[in-house]
Amino acid sequence: MMVFLDFDGVLHPFGDRHGRRYSDLPRLEEVLRLGSDVPVVITSTERENLPLDALRQPFSPDIAARIVGQTPVLVPASATELAGIRYREILQFLEDHPTQHWIALDDDESLFPPDFPNLILCENGFDQRAAAQLESVLRAAAKRSGGGLSSTVCAPVTEDP
Repeated sequence: MMVFLDFDGVLHPFGDRHGRRYSDLPRLEEVLRLGSDVPVVITSTERENLPLDALRQPFSPDIAARIVGQTPVLVPASATELAGIRYREILQFLEDHPTQHWIALDDDESLFPPDFPNLILCENGFDQRAAAQLESVLRAAAKRSGGGLSSTVCAPVTEDP
């Protein structure tokens, strides 16, 4: 199991750079702790301007340690290529770091195929509905793996110097 995480619109209201930044992070971290070894990969556009260590900074140390990488940035050649682009970035990451089961937390469903089952749509941030959905996914993953919510699928990705 692996979690792909967007920031804007998931961890806080979209575009909110003041006051409520990362306001939903405590709820997300609480749910992620249910799956103590589930790796997290950053899909947020913030990865385009910040190194992985900077992306980890808002997180508690135990969760930051589980952030294993960030998806590659695909540059669309045209506006029509924007549809589903986050999904394609995740697939490219998975080519080098395969796992059978993964879930994406995002507020923009146009970045994924229509009615995509691996997406938890966070239209109102990581609210109680999204938290319940992620908890359900983590519990199902634990049952598939034969027990507790603790099976590491991916080792940390090291950045180039």
